[in-house]
Amino acid sequence: TSSPAGVSKPFARVSKVRCLHAAMRVTLCVGAFLAVAANKGEKNPIRHVVSLLQQMQAKIEEEEATDAHLFAKYECFCKKNTVELTQAIEDGKAKITDLQSQIEATKEGRTQAIADLQQAKDDRAAAKQAVEEATKVREKEAADYASESGDIKANIGALNQAIPAIEKGMGGSFLQTPAAAALQRAVSASVSTPDYEKTLLQSFFQQADGQTAPQSGEIVGILKTMKEEMEKALAEITRAEDEAKVNFAQLKEAKAKEVAAATRTIEKKTEKSGEMAVEVTQLEGDLQETESTLEEDTGYSNELDVSCKEKAADYESIKVARADELVAIADTIKLLNSDEALELFKKALPSSGSSLVELNSNWNQVRAKALAALRESSRAFANPKLDLITMALSGKKEGFEKVLGMIEKMVKELELEQTDDDAKKAFCESEIDKTEDKSKDQQRNIDGLATDIDAEQGKLGKLQGEVVELKQAVADTDKAVQEQTEQRKEEHEEYTSTAASDNAALELLEFAKNRLNKFYSPEQYKAPPKRQLTEEEEIYENYSFVQIHRGHAAPEAPEAPGDYKKSSKSNGVVAMIDLLREDLKKEMQKDAFEEKEAQKDYEKFMDDAARKRATDSKAITQKQEVIADVETELHETKGEHKTELKALQDTKEYEHNLHMSCDWLSDNFDERKQARTEEIESLKKARDVINGADYSLVQAKASQFMGK
Repeated sequence: TSSPAGVSKPFARVSKVRCLHAAMRVTLCVGAFLAVAANKGEKNPIRHVVSLLQQMQAKIEEEEATDAHLFAKYECFCKKNTVELTQAIEDGKAKITDLQSQIEATKEGRTQAIADLQQAKDDRAAAKQAVEEATKVREKEAADYASESGDIKANIGALNQAIPAIEKGMGGSFLQTPAAAALQRAVSASVSTPDYEKTLLQSFFQQADGQTAPQSGEIVGILKTMKEEMEKALAEITRAEDEAKVNFAQLKEAKAKEVAAATRTIEKKTEKSGEMAVEVTQLEGDLQETESTLEEDTGYSNELDVSCKEKAADYESIKVARADELVAIADTIKLLNSDEALELFKKALPSSGSSLVELNSNWNQVRAKALAALRESSRAFANPKLDLITMALSGKKEGFEKVLGMIEKMVKELELEQTDDDAKKAFCESEIDKTEDKSKDQQRNIDGLATDIDAEQGKLGKLQGEVVELKQAVADTDKAVQEQTEQRKEEHEEYTSTAASDNAALELLEFAKNRLNKFYSPEQYKAPPKRQLTEEEEIYENYSFVQIHRGHAAPEAPEAPGDYKKSSKSNGVVAMIDLLREDLKKEMQKDAFEEKEAQKDYEKFMDDAARKRATDSKAITQKQEVIADVETELHETKGEHKTELKALQDTKEYEHNLHMSCDWLSDNFDERKQARTEEIESLKKARDVINGADYSLVQAKASQFMGK
């Protein structure tokens, strides 16, 4: 397995092994070379031991330099990652604080936007309700005005008939008309006419001929007074009606502006609320991801700190152990590399003798056979413990009992190692299969999540595109409404101008025809209404009349031209004027019809545009809500995808570690098993050789020899 920092832990394990090997190297090498040098009869065998120790010293110093370089790199790794993680943790905490503030501010802004949206809806509803109520009041006022003004106008009409009739002495004939009955009812209903006058008028209405001379003047005066009051009342209610119309129009226009403003506010706040909902979702997703990253960085930082401290402690232990080993080797070299040691070694060699020669011969034969069996295995399978037994036999210092014990112990250890290898091989095969299956399942999940992400991103892009299209449709609708309104206004102004011109032309043609008729067809001539002459004009006419009648007799007239004959082409001209008038009337009717249809089409277009705009605005809001949901799902899917990727990475790393731990064993299992079997057989063979000798004699002689 690997540490959280991704670096193996070799130091603690290696330190123990190296300490053991150090002691073994010193002991075995000294004993082995002393034995070899003694057997070869060399003068200074201690020199070989010193040379070997110096080689060991150089090797250890080389290992020390290598370890120092490795630890320096690891220490640099720890410092660099600690600084980066510390900065990342600080940045993550600052970002979380900032995101939390942004989320809170955005939520508050959305709450305010929703409140503003509701207020705008309430304002629009109140404005529409005010227009509806004002419309009802206006309709009632208009109906009351129509009824009251109709009655007054009818009464004034009756008075207009009654007054001239009474003044001309035709009151009796007037009393027989329906207008008299209407006037009688008006008199009865009048609240401003005194009772005396009412009684006088009722008496007049009840006369058969209505020609009571003494009362006619007074009745006419009463009726004229009533007419003036009625005309004044009609003017007053007409003025009030006109003011009511203007006030209603102003109110309606003001409320329409309020409704339009509220509608714009509703659309803006609806859009803003949707955008803020999406922003909150994105910020919360970012916050969740940042918190997760901060938690991972914090955990990794803690693990890295612990791991780095452990490595530092292990390295210090290694340095201490290596220093102790170097001191031991240096002390040994100093001890052995002296003349006193050489002389002592020479003296320590056994002297020759007949009994000793025989003993040594038996001893050496057994030892040689055992060594041959052990060295055969040693060449095939390097093992320090096997070397230790071999050197123990070669050193001539240890008894057979201790060597046999070492052999038995090593056989058991080898058998136990083989059992461990068998168990580890089975574990590796099973665990690798399970890990590979797990990796495949995780990869399938990742592929499925990637497909979901692509689908959700496609759906999100489609929805965002549809929102853009809908917003453009709303903008196009607003633009079309503005253009159609301006066009309708221009068309109406053109129609009004054309209608005025057509009416003026029609009147001009009518006047021209009437003027021709005055000369050519007097019976068809329509005289203009007689204008009331002023006092000066009446005096002038009377004076002229008097002057004419008071003049002298006219002188005899000279001969004059004959009778004038009217042009016969006048009928064609009049007919052409009539044709023009008819064509103009048809054109005016056509224009009026087209104007009416255009207004209907415009009103229908405005209604359709309003409905379409409301539908598109509602669709925008709905799609923005769906976008928020899809973005939430996409964020969750991405988070799950990231988690699965991390899990797959961990599985792959675990699988890699398994292969690192198991592949060598699997690849070399059969060879290791074969070598171990051969080693066990060699050990057993050596044991059998030793057990087959005259052990008691040899042991006794050996004890006697060792005593010397």
